[in-house]
Amino acid sequence: MTAGNTIHIAAENPGKEPLFLQLVSLKSGKVIKEIPFDEKQNTGAVGNMLLNDIDIEKTGYRLRSGEEVFTNPYSFGISGNEKWGKNNAVSRFLPETEPEHECYQGNRPFSDLIIYYLHVRGFTKHKTSGVKAPGTFEGVVEKIPYFKGLNINALELMPCYDFNETIKEKEPESQEEAVRDSHIQKNKKRLNYWGFTSGNYFVPKNSFSATGDGIASFKDMIRNLHKEGIEVIADFYFEPSHTARFIVDVLRHWVVNYGVDGFALFGADIPIKDVLRDPYLRDSKFIFEKSPEESCPDYLSGDMKDRIAVLNQGFLYDNRRFLKSDADMLGSFARHLLEEGKCGRINYMASFNTLTMNDMVCYDRKHNEENGENNTDGSDNNFSWNCGVEGRSRRKAVLALRDRQIRNAFIYLMLSRGTPRILMGDEFRNSQKGNNNPYCLDSPVTWLNWKDEKENSSLTEFVRTLTALRNENPIFRHAVSKKAGRYPETSFHGEMAWQAMFHNYFRHIGVMYSGNQLYYCAYNMHWQVEKLALPKSGKDMKWGVIINTNNEKKNPVINEGFIHVPPRSVVILKAST
Repeated sequence: MTAGNTIHIAAENPGKEPLFLQLVSLKSGKVIKEIPFDEKQNTGAVGNMLLNDIDIEKTGYRLRSGEEVFTNPYSFGISGNEKWGKNNAVSRFLPETEPEHECYQGNRPFSDLIIYYLHVRGFTKHKTSGVKAPGTFEGVVEKIPYFKGLNINALELMPCYDFNETIKEKEPESQEEAVRDSHIQKNKKRLNYWGFTSGNYFVPKNSFSATGDGIASFKDMIRNLHKEGIEVIADFYFEPSHTARFIVDVLRHWVVNYGVDGFALFGADIPIKDVLRDPYLRDSKFIFEKSPEESCPDYLSGDMKDRIAVLNQGFLYDNRRFLKSDADMLGSFARHLLEEGKCGRINYMASFNTLTMNDMVCYDRKHNEENGENNTDGSDNNFSWNCGVEGRSRRKAVLALRDRQIRNAFIYLMLSRGTPRILMGDEFRNSQKGNNNPYCLDSPVTWLNWKDEKENSSLTEFVRTLTALRNENPIFRHAVSKKAGRYPETSFHGEMAWQAMFHNYFRHIGVMYSGNQLYYCAYNMHWQVEKLALPKSGKDMKWGVIINTNNEKKNPVINEGFIHVPPRSVVILKAST
């Protein structure tokens, strides 16, 4: 804290050795002076010091306890790491300022969000991105028209606090270990690309800024996104050693000083109760890995599901299995379509640690060889199907099937209750070459190639159609009423109307929605044509096809109250006069 020419420093001593303050030249990075903390001025384990006449524009500091040298965990400013892949972090002395962000009044419930999940660097780093500041917060701002075109109203950002991306490889302890791990030593490009690690939690990442000033760039990004009605949810990973108070302090800082709308919290011991009852975080959204319904049910009442959600991993696994026609998955698929609870659900078909949606239909197995760990890392449970050929293919039938499967998956995502989350690039078939765990790769493998967006523009347009359909019809997003008009709000149908069959060998079902419009979604994941019954749509009304993932130019014939659904396809009907 600075006041006039006097600086007050308070820092926790994590060890038993005396605590020292190292003044560091911001220009050279060299230690100018080392000053011991006076233990008589300690408050518990917190050392206190007053400094006078320090040029804060030229001087930073680190702390030393014994042999450990570290930045202040409560640093609000960091220098020395403006270049990606280089870490020489120094805490900054910053004058006290008032919060600058404008209060955002969007505050949509989770069910009304369509989340786009991105890595700030990888989203625009590729030369094809067409932005002036690739790989930065500024690059995200340049892509706002793209988000708007997809009807995206929330971004979830992988860690963009000041994490340390450099990886210190473990030295081999024996000749046998050296030979075994020689592939890791040869791979000199390994970085902690994802950022799910500890760091300087109060500071946006400087290397994600075009100017090297992460604070200013992040604030400007938030400001511009909010102007366009786009909310921002930030990922944070905390170690078990982090206290509940520290975690709450971090989250408060990003709300008060940066205007972040919500957080996705990762780590072993997230203090859910402390987070939910903090007054500064009352209006913030939270995404948890595990459902808080069990750990703190007292805090999940009323409209809490509007601001609290859980990652719906079951949606990912069950729907991937249904997509590739596994037996006995129809019941799980139907449950996920209408799934609601005391807290929200974040539905997804791909994430940073899975195969992308494109690779989900192109690979039967993970291909993580480039990570340098002999393909032993990453999950083996991908529930993917390569449609007949492993990897790239020129066979027209295979390509057509893959395209159809991705469209089917997007319909699962957009027409299920809960909150859909799109992994960046899935809407134009981004591939990571079968790698489901590229945590250490900062390369074209993890950067979006925007040529794919041009080559797969029809898929992008298809996704845009689905997001618009979802936004226009609340009944796809959440329950509206027990009954709307002459029909129940939602109903399942099989080969006979109103009588869905869930035998373990069934892979087809019809779902009718009765809201402001009447829709019927016919799902058939069987490898042969299946017949589904259509309820009568009403007097002077008839069913018409609006979406067909199989072949939009050759829609299935509808007659005598039935529709014959093509193999591995979804057909959406709308009743109209």
